Amino acid sequence: MATILIIEDEAILARSLAKAFGRHGLETQVAGNLAEGDRILGEMPVDLVLLDLRLPDGSGLDFLERLMSRDKECPVIMMTAHGSVADAVRAMQLGARDYVQKPFDLEEIQLKVNESLKSSRQRRELSYYRERDAAAGAILGVSAAAERLRAVVSRIGRMTSGAGAPAPTILLLGETGSGKGHVARALYASGGRSNGPFIEVNCTALPENLVEAEIFGYERGAFTDAKTARPGLFETAEGGTLFLDEIGHVSLTLQAKFLKVIEDKTVRRLGSTASRRIDVQIIAATNRDIEAAVRLGEFREDLYQRLSVAVIRIPPLRERDGDAVDLARTLLADMCRRYGLPPRELTEEGERAIRHHGWPGNVRELANCMERVVLFSDSSKVGAADLGLAVEAPDAGRVIAAPSGSVQIDFPETGLSLEAVERSLIERALEMANGNQSAAARLLGISRDTLRYRLEKFGLAEG
Repeated sequence: MATILIIEDEAILARSLAKAFGRHGLETQVAGNLAEGDRILGEMPVDLVLLDLRLPDGSGLDFLERLMSRDKECPVIMMTAHGSVADAVRAMQLGARDYVQKPFDLEEIQLKVNESLKSSRQRRELSYYRERDAAAGAILGVSAAAERLRAVVSRIGRMTSGAGAPAPTILLLGETGSGKGHVARALYASGGRSNGPFIEVNCTALPENLVEAEIFGYERGAFTDAKTARPGLFETAEGGTLFLDEIGHVSLTLQAKFLKVIEDKTVRRLGSTASRRIDVQIIAATNRDIEAAVRLGEFREDLYQRLSVAVIRIPPLRERDGDAVDLARTLLADMCRRYGLPPRELTEEGERAIRHHGWPGNVRELANCMERVVLFSDSSKVGAADLGLAVEAPDAGRVIAAPSGSVQIDFPETGLSLEAVERSLIERALEMANGNQSAAARLLGISRDTLRYRLEKFGLAEG
């Protein structure tokens, strides 16, 4: 329920306003002078101020100026029996939302109050969502991999933030739960389209028979249930960003339509013969080995080439040394705030368990773990038992290469990560070759180009 502060020295008018607002479900506070109004503002939150221009202890315009210096978002409607054009202009310049001259109709001022409250609420909501999106796009972590990721996002943001700047198509590659959506929002927030919409669509979540209609839109009569025309997500994202998550799993037919949109920058609704030009940045993401999919004929090579103008590989959590604990602390604090609970801390044992866990589900698994702790544990100190994780590191297994070239592998019960083994082999080869990539490639029995690809894949490339 909104609260209105009425600062008015005419007691009969102030009571009449309070009574009228009360009938419309609004709470009121009444002050007969500026000092009392100032006291009320210091003691409680107020959603709108109805302020007389002339009061026994000063000018309403001077009070308005002081109020705006403290809280520019507080809506103020000025009232006066001695109004003039100069007063109205001055009040609006200082930040008043509206201006009424006495005598006024109660229904008229109720309408102005309702409009001001609605406008203020919309501004607060917009501010909240922008702050939330900015927070959602913050790339956390202290590892070198996280720092490289922030640098790439920042660079693309700088290059796409100027007037008329291009909007390159970006392809995000990474395992499930590694934070591709998070990076997409960071790219959106740092570029020149952050005032436009950010539309996210999980390509695998939509039923096959609805994907085209949802993404491209349709005209009335395009199919049986098309009672009215409807714009698709490409049109909805006009002036902003369309994030196509899990694009690696869409059909070849849909891939062909995506390719045409990217090439022509036009979209055609189902059932229409006319194409519409669009101004949309496309960010696509997949957890698939997209190059392997191209070789298998399951993903169009021409679409891959169009999407891969800028490829960003999102490292899995296990490759972000030191980030798991840092992220866990942040996520735990966020979950406590979300559920209105007191802050909780990770114990040394809890931090050790987090460091030793492999996190196959990456950041998503870590976030789920922190939420479960908040939901099901009452402990203010979060340890390994609360997390449901082992205290000690699991047996990491052994990989032993014999001089003959044969390899002996001792698998632990929990298995081995092939990518982790591959990364370790590359790092060891580079170490033995003193950083010489050609020598390291010979040790591994691969070409220098293949080694370069893997160095980029694991974030080991220089620069």
